[in-house]
Order: sequence, then C-alpha cells, then structure tokens
Amino acid sequence: MIRMETPEEEQDFLYYQKNCNHSEIKDLTEILRYISFYDAILTAKQCMESNKEELVQIEKQTKKKIFDLIVLPKLEILESEISNEELIPLVTDLRKEWEKTIYIFSNLYKSNEVLFLGKEREYTLAINRVLYSEMPETRRKTLVLRLLQDMKSHNKSTYQLFYYSKQNPWSSANLTEENFESKKFFLSLLEEWKIDPDFDLEKLIPLKEFQSCLEEIPNTNQKIRILGFFGFFSDYGRFTTKDQTNFSKANQTRVRFIRQTLFRSHHFHRRLENVLTSCKNSIQSIKEL
Repeated sequence: MIRMETPEEEQDFLYYQKNCNHSEIKDLTEILRYISFYDAILTAKQCMESNKEELVQIEKQTKKKIFDLIVLPKLEILESEISNEELIPLVTDLRKEWEKTIYIFSNLYKSNEVLFLGKEREYTLAINRVLYSEMPETRRKTLVLRLLQDMKSHNKSTYQLFYYSKQNPWSSANLTEENFESKKFFLSLLEEWKIDPDFDLEKLIPLKEFQSCLEEIPNTNQKIRILGFFGFFSDYGRFTTKDQTNFSKANQTRVRFIRQTLFRSHHFHRRLENVLTSCKNSIQSIKEL
C-alpha cells in the first residue's frame, strides 16, 4: 500500500519467479514482497540467474533479509558511556527527535515510501554507530549534530509533504472521499486484528478504543485528514490472515511468526499509543469548535 508497483514491475516479478527453479526461494519471495517489493524482485531475478551452489547462499540471505526487515534495531543510548559533557545535552535532544521520527512521523502517509521502516532503521543504526564507534570526540560531536539536524529536517519535510499534498493511495478527488476510503481501510484491518489469534491480547483494549475513536471522526470534517494514520496501518496491515490463505504450509507458519513479532514489538505498542492519542485529540478539537 505504501507505493503500488507498476504493471511492468509486477510482470517482471512474475517472470523471474516463474523461472526460479528453487521452491524454497520462490516461497520466500512471496513473503518478501509484502515487506519490500524491490528486494523480492531482485531475489527472484538472482534465483533465476544463479547456479545450484549459489542458490543455497541466496536462500540463507533471503531468510536473514526478511528477519532483518521486520525487526527494528534497538536504540541503546548508554549515558554512562558518554564521557564528553558537551555531548550529553545533544544526545538527549537526539533521543527526543528519534522518538518523534520512530513513533509519530512514521504514521503519516508518504506517497514515495518504498522500504518497510526504512528511515527509522537507518537513523537507529546510524545513532548507535556514531555513539559507540572509536573516533575522536570532536568528530563524534560533529556527527551527532549532523544526525540531529538531518532528523529534524526529515520530520519537517515529512509533515509538510503530508499536510500540503493531495496525493492519496485511493486517488480520491476530495478530502471527504479520501477520508471515507481511509476510514474503511483502517476499520477493516482493526476488525481483522481483533480476531487474529496472533494479536497480543493485552493490546485489545486500546485497539477497541482506537476503533471507537475512528468511528466517531466524521468523514466530512474538512479540518481532519484521517490519512494521518496510514503509515501505522500500512506497516502492520500487510500481513493479514485472509491474504495468505493460498500460501504453502511452511509460508503460513513463517507469516504467523512475523505477525507475532510485529504485534508484540515495542515499536507497534508505542505507535498504537500515539495514533490513539492523536485520534482522541482530533475528536476533542471537533468538540471545542
């Protein structure tokens, strides 16, 4: 849903997969396409062009790629290991900006997004690398400042792109129509998550609360754009029970593991908290008007 592949890209994928003579890799590319279509098409092409010995390595790499893409790296800022006093306030700001990037701005609709948790993963790895690699402290400070500025610029541009752009995945002509399609899509996923056996039961209460809040937002309100929750739903809604009924038994087991991993992640829980808060704020703003 983040960026629909073109008919030509879809044809290429089907061609490469059809000519891939390794059943396990073919199975894995079916899952991979839900996380990163472009990784899936490259993997299928590699499979088609590789010899028997190379296929063993491709299979291992594809399994690792799937796991790496669904697990957000931990951000571990250990203040006790930061010896430079000038860095301490900067690192505090860095963590705050990281949290905005990961838990808030990731929920907005971004029409050109192609990687699952792409920027989020990139910033997390970069921060950990800068803080704990061996380097002169002056260079570390420079890199921290650069990361901080880059995240602030990214978040600002993400918000402006969402706020001023009329682009939406439904190709709707006006906000009322867009809100109707957005709400219909979100509520359908919420209904599915509520009965998904892999969903974290402890999160059913905020999930139902979010559902009630969404239903309360009128589609016709010209000051609320419901698409502001799209990033959250498109990230976690790509693996649904009904969409994978034609998968092999092995792939259904893998998808179940992926759903369990995602639904029980700290990242999912924090983002659910933020979209729920945002929804409540929208309802409150309507009542105050």
